[in-house]
Amino acid sequence: MEEYAREPCPWRIVDDCGGAFTMGAIGGGVFQAVKGFRNAPAVSSKHRFLFVLWLVRLLKAEFN
Repeated sequence: MEEYAREPCPWRIVDDCGGAFTMGAIGGGVFQAVKGFRNAPAVSSKHRFLFVLWLVRLLKAEFN
C-alpha cells in the first residue's frame, strides 16, 4: 500500500531518474577506480593509489 502514497507520475519519474543517475555516477567511479588500480604500474601501493585518483579525475573531466 505504501506504493500508492507516492507522488503522481511526472514527478515520480524525475525523482527515479535522479536516483538512477546518482547510482550510475557512483558505480562508474568505483569501476574506473578498480580498473585504474589494476592497470597501474606495480611500483608501490602509493603510486597505484595516485594513479587511481589521476584516472578517475581524468575520466570525470572527460565527461564534463
